[in-house]
Amino acid sequence: MRQPLLFVLLLLLAGCLEFDAQEITIVYDAKADRIDMHVVYRGLFAESGSGSTDKPMQKALDDLAKVRERGSVYFWNNWPLSVDLGGLKGPTAALAAHVDVENGTLFTDASGVLCGSQFVRIRDAKAFLQKLNTMLEIAVQAVSTEPLDGFGGKHQIDDDTREVLTEFFRRGQRLLLVEPGRIEVRLPCSDADHAWLKSQLEQRFAVNVRGEIRRSTEVAARRADGGDPIDTTVADKPSQIGSDQLDAVMRRTPTFRFFWDNEGSFVREEGLTRVAIGVKNAPSMRIVKASNGLYHDGLLKHLRDKGETIEDGVTDATLAQRFEQFHGRDAVLPPALAAIRPTAKAEPATTTK
Repeated sequence: MRQPLLFVLLLLLAGCLEFDAQEITIVYDAKADRIDMHVVYRGLFAESGSGSTDKPMQKALDDLAKVRERGSVYFWNNWPLSVDLGGLKGPTAALAAHVDVENGTLFTDASGVLCGSQFVRIRDAKAFLQKLNTMLEIAVQAVSTEPLDGFGGKHQIDDDTREVLTEFFRRGQRLLLVEPGRIEVRLPCSDADHAWLKSQLEQRFAVNVRGEIRRSTEVAARRADGGDPIDTTVADKPSQIGSDQLDAVMRRTPTFRFFWDNEGSFVREEGLTRVAIGVKNAPSMRIVKASNGLYHDGLLKHLRDKGETIEDGVTDATLAQRFEQFHGRDAVLPPALAAIRPTAKAEPATTTK
């Protein structure tokens, strides 16, 4: 992929194992030189509609078994924003060597919704961030000479942007800044390219919100008529939503909610655009993806029928306590990840029945 940095900025954009909502808590301990993350997946469910299988429930169980074996981590959706530490090659493998993952238990929350969690640790965080910034710098320098794909066709970065990029890197500035409570991406660019970037974010927002509205309303209507809850497909024809409903429906979409449930900023300076999330010097940073109303309890019932161990009624306070305990110990790695880290502590291999 020739546009990794732009891809990171366009995070707000279907597999069979899915999650309906997500919470990520990040603690950067500069003294210990590490970053700990608690990733909570709210509303685990099986879905169909990807065209990959005619047995979505079994595929969801297979996906769950792979997560338990490999410790893959997911952000926003099960695809494409996923990280499989054991499957990375080349320069990204050097980054993966800093990262530990520990799978938590399956549990239900106070509302009886099936959830899961993971602990993620980045060791030697300063070295990790230095490597990551070097990779980003190389990537940005590469794409600065080629047209970028975007809404409306190709876009060529202008000479002014290339000039401010050169000066930015000459001064030893970093594209990515991670500090307690806050993450910032810095984009040296001209006024014209800044305007283009904003237009891309605007159109991504519009596309995502429209898609989330159609999906949530069509799935809800289908289920109300007795349809298969696993079916989360969207019809080709436009959805019919009354004007009196649109405001409330839009306000519930994950993309719309992201800007109001999370602290962030989009700041323009002379020759530089800063995109940040979090609160500087806060003890932790929390990123929330809201529910889109797609959860159903089919997977939960299936796992219970097969005798799967599921903790009932786990509270947010208990989750926070477990994350606090994680700060004081080493991660227990899933089997496949531990196999490439011979000195690491590994959990027993687990298979979903």
